Amino acid sequence: MRFTPHEAQFDCTPLVSGPPAERERALDALAAEAVEVVHRVGYAVFRIGRLRLGVEDSRRLSTGIVERVRTALIARGAPGRMRLEVDRAQRTHVPGGHATRTLLPHHDGQHCSYLTPSIHDAPDWDPARRTYGDSGYTTTPAHKMYQGIFLPEVGEGLSVTTYYDWLGVIGEVLERRGVDRGADPAAAAARWLGDNLSRGLARQPEHGCAYPSVGAMLGLEEPLWHGLSFHHGEAELTEEERGRYPAAAPLARDCPCGECRGEAARLFCHLVLMATGLTWARFRRRWEVLAPGEQCDLLLGHNLTMLHGGLAGGAGRIIEPLCLVVDEPSGPAYERWLAASWRRTLPGAR
Repeated sequence: MRFTPHEAQFDCTPLVSGPPAERERALDALAAEAVEVVHRVGYAVFRIGRLRLGVEDSRRLSTGIVERVRTALIARGAPGRMRLEVDRAQRTHVPGGHATRTLLPHHDGQHCSYLTPSIHDAPDWDPARRTYGDSGYTTTPAHKMYQGIFLPEVGEGLSVTTYYDWLGVIGEVLERRGVDRGADPAAAAARWLGDNLSRGLARQPEHGCAYPSVGAMLGLEEPLWHGLSFHHGEAELTEEERGRYPAAAPLARDCPCGECRGEAARLFCHLVLMATGLTWARFRRRWEVLAPGEQCDLLLGHNLTMLHGGLAGGAGRIIEPLCLVVDEPSGPAYERWLAASWRRTLPGAR
């Protein structure tokens, strides 16, 4: 079990103490440091809750931090048209019969354009393939480059956000399968994932899923692993899913690690084992980082480098998304940002 490293936790006290000019300088310094951490570690936790400001003041501070991070990112080469999207509040769904829910690792945003290679790494890549689904959005159709959440209510459970090093997972899968990544491993990994995404797009009439599943992105071929996009671990299969994928129900009765609760979690355990060689329990021990959040904290993560999920979230937990997005994931600035992101960095100052 691993927790958020110290370098990814930000004390926000300087933002609310001292003269206004000092607070502005502190905000600039925090944003610049956070940009570095988000690209090196993958995410950052801003400890606003410790300030005891109240929800409204904390929300304004969170929005101000993400906006200043946006400015710092653009100064480091992110697309100038990247904007802050403040989405509607989301209440936690807990499947019936359970007190809390487990949110399985997933990508934020249905398009998942950040899963694709930059044209710098794959010159023949068509940016039109960066839109995986165009309906049924959980949030909005914008392409989310960085996902942030403000926590106005933490709920009854542990309220722990989980993070998983997606680029690390891809690298380990490629190594396990003996894939030669040549002189530029990041470019090879990007092309490999882009090819998997393309196959998933081409097979949508077969599997019917508008959201790229973890298994499909890791190269599993069976329609079952493309068509079921897992979210809540405790969830049961729907009658439609049972009818469309007859093999799912028998697999959902037991899982390889024997520890998973819920049909979705047990199926996900099978998927992870097939894709990575690790059961879900072993995958968690290998990759899971716990990021506890108290009321009014802000979490910000990079959508390419990190998957995220949630552990023991209660029905009273509320999140308010604060995402940095673009409406069109193409153009020279976006391609430079994407190529750099595959290398856990930014293009550089403009």
